[in-house]
Amino acid sequence: MQRRQPSPRPRHAPTDFDAAYYRRFYRDPKTRVADATTTARLAEFVVAYLRYLQLPLRSTLDLGCGLGHWRDALALEAPRASYRGVEHSEYLCRELGWIRGSVVDYSPGRAFDLVVCQGVLQYLDDRAAAAAITNLANVCRGALYLEALTRRDWRENCDRQTTDGDVHLRPGDWYRRRL
Repeated sequence: MQRRQPSPRPRHAPTDFDAAYYRRFYRDPKTRVADATTTARLAEFVVAYLRYLQLPLRSTLDLGCGLGHWRDALALEAPRASYRGVEHSEYLCRELGWIRGSVVDYSPGRAFDLVVCQGVLQYLDDRAAAAAITNLANVCRGALYLEALTRRDWRENCDRQTTDGDVHLRPGDWYRRRL
């Protein structure tokens, strides 16, 4: 069986994050990469860790909020914290009412206790991803949950049947140097 390799240049343009994309990677139980249950477990861990560190959690900014799994999980784990979901997909903004924006330059005029950026940066070229990391520092005053697919993840960790490989795969050091 031949393994699918990522293309050197992503085929996704920002306008490609349409109904078909979300059906394939988030809504179809056979092909989705994550679901509300896995995000709820992750949010439970993140909130527990923030409590352990004694960091306040009054506000959350979710950049690339997708279907809103973090919103739903945080409503249970940190019900008093405000939540702001920002999404680049025109389709999801129309369907779910998110604020339309980009992790690269979204500027809410304030910082948040928790900023979530899950599975977004790998869709950006190097210049835009570096700008996004700088912007994350501007909007975060407490904790950042950042998740990005790396080359090593692609080789060793992810399920290639459910993970979108049409992304910019960088080494983990690329992100660490900029953080």
